[in-house]
Amino acid sequence: MIATLLTEPEERLNGSGGLIGDIGRTISGGPTGKVHLSPSRVSRYLLCPEQYRLYYVEKLRPKVPSGSLVFGQVIHLSLAGFFKEKTDPLKTFQEYWTTLKGIPLDYSKQETWEKLNDAGRGLLEKFMTEEAPKLGTISAVEEPFTLSVTGIDLPFIGVIDLVASVATTVTVVDFKTSGSRYGVHEADMSDQLTAYRLAKPQVERLALCVLVKTKEPQIAWQFTRRTGEQLSDYLAKAGYVGREIASARFYKRPGVWCAWCDYLPVCLGDKRKAEQSLAQIG
Repeated sequence: MIATLLTEPEERLNGSGGLIGDIGRTISGGPTGKVHLSPSRVSRYLLCPEQYRLYYVEKLRPKVPSGSLVFGQVIHLSLAGFFKEKTDPLKTFQEYWTTLKGIPLDYSKQETWEKLNDAGRGLLEKFMTEEAPKLGTISAVEEPFTLSVTGIDLPFIGVIDLVASVATTVTVVDFKTSGSRYGVHEADMSDQLTAYRLAKPQVERLALCVLVKTKEPQIAWQFTRRTGEQLSDYLAKAGYVGREIASARFYKRPGVWCAWCDYLPVCLGDKRKAEQSLAQIG
């Protein structure tokens, strides 16, 4: 089932086997089989340690995954194929998305397979026409990294979407898909971009490229940089998370996010609903 194929960005592995191999497969603990940190893991733990435990330790996933999440991964694959091998991203998107038509996905009230199909084509057409010509030399695509950081016992891994010249400036680019435009602060506050700056210290500029799946497709860029103080703050945050995980300190952190959390039935003790909606993988 598709839920078992979706992974955090930095845990994507190269593979084979058509859709399964390309979308990715879930791994236990990372490439070496050991527990590790990543931008996504740090973010998930800080949002809710119990959610982290259920996702990474118990390996529970929704039986019917989010249509928006799957859509975003297919868009990502389509762009990565273009940058790596100069394949037609519209053709790649159509092939994958058509394959997924008969697979149950959890669509929002505003979304259907057909609407996302149109949105994907519109966004990729716009990207190829208006944005791709702005990109100069491409030096990395889907580049994995591993950091050994003083004070953090766990290895820190990740995957950088793209390193390319954007308007003549070498830039680390992270692609996102969204139903609405990002706030103007998103790139400046992004921990993920901070982690990428640590992995690419020679690259000063960072960017979010947001593909907005509105009726009229939009593509918004946000550029930012990082100071030494921001890098130090993130390392301290990652160190704290690493120590908490190593000590197996997982507690519930209630908030508004509980309303859309896949694991709410578990936290509420609703065993029947949890069994209906979640499955253990791996």
